[in-house]
Amino acid sequence: MKVAYKFDEKLLDLKETANGEDIEFSIILFNSELKKSLKKVRDYFEENKVLTDIHYYIHPNNNYQVIVRKDFYNEFLIQLFRQQLLKEIVWI
Repeated sequence: MKVAYKFDEKLLDLKETANGEDIEFSIILFNSELKKSLKKVRDYFEENKVLTDIHYYIHPNNNYQVIVRKDFYNEFLIQLFRQQLLKEIVWI
């Protein structure tokens, strides 16, 4: 089942690409206040016992790289939505 999502392009840029067996997200925050929301997503995954669910990299200028294991893809999108980084998620 495929997933489509929407986000506010005035607040952030979000791109995803395949990275071997994983999905890589490139996230640029245009509003520094959103760092708190993205950190909550990271904290959510750090609380579980799975060490390889996501790999989170911080780059300069509010750029983030997140590599998500395929079996955690939907959960990652749901967490982005819960933190209001996504406006809509639709399973197609």
